Amino acid sequence: MLKHLLIVVLFLLIFLIAEGQNFAQFKEELLNTGDWNIARQKIIAYIPTTNKVEELRELQSIWESVEPDACKQYFGSAAKNNPNSPVYQYLALRLEEDETLQIKGAEELCRNYPDFYWGYRLYIVDVMAWLLNAEMEIPNPLNGQELALKIIDEGYKHFPDDDYFHIFQFHRYRLTKDYPQAERELKLTKDRNLLRANWMHIKYFLVQEKNAPLYSSFMPPLLSELIKSGQMAAADSIFAFAEGYVGILQETEDWQSLEQFFAQNPVLLNSASYFDVYAGLLARKENWNALSNALLSAFNKKVIDSEHLSQYLAIWEDNLCHQPYWQELKQKAEPNSNKTSPHQ
Repeated sequence: MLKHLLIVVLFLLIFLIAEGQNFAQFKEELLNTGDWNIARQKIIAYIPTTNKVEELRELQSIWESVEPDACKQYFGSAAKNNPNSPVYQYLALRLEEDETLQIKGAEELCRNYPDFYWGYRLYIVDVMAWLLNAEMEIPNPLNGQELALKIIDEGYKHFPDDDYFHIFQFHRYRLTKDYPQAERELKLTKDRNLLRANWMHIKYFLVQEKNAPLYSSFMPPLLSELIKSGQMAAADSIFAFAEGYVGILQETEDWQSLEQFFAQNPVLLNSASYFDVYAGLLARKENWNALSNALLSAFNKKVIDSEHLSQYLAIWEDNLCHQPYWQELKQKAEPNSNKTSPHQ
């Protein structure tokens, strides 16, 4: 009996302490708790003290990562005991593993509580995940999705500044080929986590639109976020940027900007594909001496091999044959030649 009483007192003490604490401090202490049983008690004690969904989501995620079944049972019971609470209905739905049931529940949440942001948030995430998968298999995935679009548009009226709505509308207009609207929604999206999660679609869109200025202003901060999150090595970022940017400049025939870009980022010339573009630029300018030097340098650095060098020489032989390194280049282009050079 005494032991039971002590447990109750401890539980109440935890509750009172948690109630008066700043959430950030509470979460730090929670994560540093060595005993999970005590941590669970702290979470359960804290939940009734707040109506902030952001805090409840974090606590739910911590609990669910350790005890998914117990967490799901707790929030399922909380939803049943609070049938008129959109917060607990949302939190229970957030743990629903059946995607069909989750999206149906989120739809009902949006209808029943049109001012509740998190219902729309869950609905948008579900619909967007389906949409991005469907576009790989269905020509017009938005056909027949009028109800979903109506619900999201209604939410957009209530939360016009929210980035989840912006990124969804970006995909929506991208898929319906309303590119000016898609660009507008993309520019409004500021959440770096969202942009990072959608960066492949964003990059493809900007390349498709051939919008070099927007690409060059939009992509670097996004790539920085990928580096910070550990999803990309810093050394690879210039190549990830160039993959789209070089293509845009080629398609728009902005040769001056392309040449300037290579001059500012010479490391790209260590890649055979970008060296090929650069060699074409020099030939376009009829700068044969520079091209001759570039070919020799690329071969010595093993960026291109004798077969590729031979192909270049065959294309531009009439112009390169008058350059100082012509005989050396011809020798190196031979498959069985000695590939050493005093210039290495």
